[in-house]
Amino acid sequence: MNFIRKSKDLHQKHPNILIAVFFISGFLFDIFTLGQVDEFGNFVGHSIYLSMLILAFLSIDKEYKREFTQKLSIYQKDIFHFLAGGLLSGFAIFFFKSSSLSTSGIFILLILLLLLANESPKFQERGMLIKLSLVQFCISAYFIIYIPVLVGVMNVSVFLLTLAVATVVLPIVLNRLNHPAKNESKLIAFALSIFLIVGYFSNLLPPVPLSVKKIGVYQNIEKQGDDYHLYREKSFYDYFGLQSTNFNFLPGDKVYVFARIFAPRGLKDKLYIQWEKWDKRWKVSDRISLTIKGGNSWGYRAYTYKQNYTPGLWRAKVMSSDNREISRIDFTITPSTSDKRELIKEIEN
Repeated sequence: MNFIRKSKDLHQKHPNILIAVFFISGFLFDIFTLGQVDEFGNFVGHSIYLSMLILAFLSIDKEYKREFTQKLSIYQKDIFHFLAGGLLSGFAIFFFKSSSLSTSGIFILLILLLLLANESPKFQERGMLIKLSLVQFCISAYFIIYIPVLVGVMNVSVFLLTLAVATVVLPIVLNRLNHPAKNESKLIAFALSIFLIVGYFSNLLPPVPLSVKKIGVYQNIEKQGDDYHLYREKSFYDYFGLQSTNFNFLPGDKVYVFARIFAPRGLKDKLYIQWEKWDKRWKVSDRISLTIKGGNSWGYRAYTYKQNYTPGLWRAKVMSSDNREISRIDFTITPSTSDKRELIKEIEN
């Protein structure tokens, strides 16, 4: 009893501290337990959460006659925002894993801001339109993430069809129930769909469910059986657990780029590794295609190399078939100042 009393006192005196603690704890819990996007448990869990979120929204202003349900109705808003926070947290992690922050950073930041706002008491006291927008965003994110996993295809047609379905689900439900917000839901769903379409074609929307688990530049790569032996030059950065972004070449050297790419089970797609060099602007030098097949939790392994290159600033970008950037690595190619070098071997198995 003493612990409960102290907890209530702490909540009254420092509500924002408790909100921050619960928010950080919940987000860290999701990071370490969520797993891959194609895990059946994630799909079932998010499906249940989304269904409960819609039900919570529909009953948020409902009046109850029974004493027990009247007591429960006090926590309706808390339940709604708890469910919204759980979904936003999981979706933010999936989008983050699939994003190249240089291009999708704005979209990821918007999700994080929405997630933070959802934890704020002032935000939770806002009217029906805010809650309606939260529900519609969660529905759209759910379909964008899981439809490619279920159908095993990622392209423009699948995205537009997915978005069309996500846009009409909530308005149809509210219209059937003659909900007071049925007209507002149509406007919000349409506005959000336009925002997501712009984000898709401007490369701001991450190419979820694909993600790059590892990418690096190497002096040599050898495939031995099922293993990849990666050789890179030893540098000062190794003492700090980092990898140098400077490629020192000797005559006859090739520049290798290795990537380990996760794709959900059953998903077949063609990816590209695009080589670009800075010459007053980024100019595409090569675009090499890779055909991947999902299902390996460690990721599909692939590498490309370039033999004809010149010193300067370079980057290699992993691109989806619909031309969205998944990840990139920037590096500098310079002539080696010594004929001798020490190579470190990494084994990817």
